[in-house]
Amino acid sequence: MSSKRAIRRRSCSRKIRHDTEAAAREHIGQLHKRRGWQGYMNAYRCSFCGGWHVGHGGRP
Repeated sequence: MSSKRAIRRRSCSRKIRHDTEAAAREHIGQLHKRRGWQGYMNAYRCSFCGGWHVGHGGRP
């Protein structure tokens, strides 16, 4: 069983934290434009830090 600290480290600490959903969505647009990324990416609120992250999660 993992500790809460270990869970947070894996899920939040190595990701870029955005203050708003709009900022996270703007980052997604930049990734698509700069890297030619064609896959689906989603902005989501982090339950650990309260900020917004970008991930490859399922469609809303």
